[in-house]
Formats: sequence, structure tokens, C-alpha cells
Amino acid sequence: MKRIIITSALIGLVFPMVSTATNLDVDFTATVLATTCTIAIEQDDGPVVTNGGNDEYSLIIPDVGLDKVVTGAPSAEANFKLVATGCSNELSKIYTRLTGTTISGKLIVNEANAGAAGIGMGIKRRGTADSTFFSPNNTDRFEWSNDEKSHGVPLTVALRETTVGSGRTGTFQAKATFNFTYE
Repeated sequence: MKRIIITSALIGLVFPMVSTATNLDVDFTATVLATTCTIAIEQDDGPVVTNGGNDEYSLIIPDVGLDKVVTGAPSAEANFKLVATGCSNELSKIYTRLTGTTISGKLIVNEANAGAAGIGMGIKRRGTADSTFFSPNNTDRFEWSNDEKSHGVPLTVALRETTVGSGRTGTFQAKATFNFTYE
């Protein structure tokens, strides 16, 4: 099943014409070709992932020194994975796209008041270079392999300086949203 976002905008254009009608009878028949999956974020060789309900998860990276953020040390990173369950056998593809408030293209901005400055959060596939951070709010998406559909997509979240030499210590909190499309 492929989700098409443009549909909602087109429906909004049709409703004003209907509002002038005095009677409206609607017969709607739909065939569900495949159900989607339930996607969860799970701990995977990293800090505990907490499910706060309503599909909101938290992962806390322990306190880390600015020098570790600057050098891209493993202590400024945390591993987790996206896991799909309950998928229909008819689904052949799962795509994921990342959204969030960015500060430097691929890094998501700190939302903590009076917190760390010049620091952003990037998300990438585990074991890849920082140059592969996903670009939030972009048309870029990644496709899950067959193995990832069965066992999960291993990812890494990393704290990095947004500009060399600009990092300042303090509390860091950011929000990333994973959007899924199925075919």
C-alpha cells in the first residue's frame, strides 16, 4: 500500500463545493489491500529506550564532555533500532523519512532552554560515517532491507558541533520524528 500525501490537500479543495448542497448522501467502499506495520524504537547495545506512550520514545545519552562531542567519540553516541511487527505479508517495502527542526542541514537543533549551544543531533545507520546522517525535512528516505524488516534497522544518534569551535556545554534535548511509507 502506498500512502499519497497530496490526497489530503485535494479533499480540502472539494469540500467547499459540497457545503452549498442541501442533502448529501455518501456511499464509500474501500478495499484494504494490506495492513501497515507497528513500528517501535528499541534499545540495541545502547542506553535504555523508554516508551512514553502515544508512540513517543526517549533515549538518554549519559553526560558527555564537550571534547567527546567535538571529536565524534563513541561516548557522544547511542545505538537503537527501529523494529517492525505485525506487517502484512503483502508489504514489499518499508521506507523511512526523518523530520525535525534542523540547524545545519543534517543536525537537529537543541530545544532545551538555556542549554548547550552549537550542538546538534544527527541520526545515521549504525557503523556509517557522519557524512551519512539523514537529512531531516527532505525528500530523502531510506528503504528497509529484507533482513531489517525481520530484525530491525540498527541506527545511531550522535551529538556533534554544528560549526567547528561553536560548541558550548549545557543540557541538550531534541526531537526527531520517523515517518513511514509502505508499499
